[in-house]
Amino acid sequence: MKIITFYLPQYHEIKENNEWWGKGFTEWTNIRNSKPYFKGHNMPRRPLNDNYYDLTDIKTLLWQKDLAKKYGIYGFAYYHYWFEGEMLLEKPAEIMLQHPEVDMPFCFSWANHTWSRVWADKTNNILKLQKYGDEKDWKRHFDYLLPFFKDKRYIKENGRPVMIIYNPLDPLGVKVFPEMMRKWQQWARDAGLPGIFFLHQQHKYDHHKKMVEIYMTAELNSKWIEL
Repeated sequence: MKIITFYLPQYHEIKENNEWWGKGFTEWTNIRNSKPYFKGHNMPRRPLNDNYYDLTDIKTLLWQKDLAKKYGIYGFAYYHYWFEGEMLLEKPAEIMLQHPEVDMPFCFSWANHTWSRVWADKTNNILKLQKYGDEKDWKRHFDYLLPFFKDKRYIKENGRPVMIIYNPLDPLGVKVFPEMMRKWQQWARDAGLPGIFFLHQQHKYDHHKKMVEIYMTAELNSKWIEL
């Protein structure tokens, strides 16, 4: 069994988070502001040696790679954010792509959800609406991902790059995913790849639900697996 850990790239500053949450916001801000909820609850937690790292520093990526390998982690699944051509938190993966010395297998999980303020103040004010666009946007998205797919470190199944969809049952997504996936399979073959290996992430954290495999049509030539 190969262990792949999900990789949240929000441990660095971006202009959108500065506008939405205040100057200097990163996931470290949430960690520092955490509070204990019961007696003995060890919160807030501090990283060892106060290592409040920045994911735009290549030395951090190399350190994480070495640490993960030391403890038996096979690879990282980077959360990927794409909103009809707009991206968020893309820099750590881009930096990793530019530095082959970060020799760690990786893949993407497209976190295809709308960003809102609901987790912070219980309102549903939209910060970034998840939209899927048309074929032109699907192609632009695929072209952005292609250099990652072709990287020798990218995790593949029988030569097909693994692409995880966080929530394929998103009400807007279900309308476009079948055709989008067909197009991605076609464009992957046109680019010299045998196709895309699509996976379905179980995002509801239902630990009692049985593992399910759903085989798509032969035309899609893909497989969803709830993890």
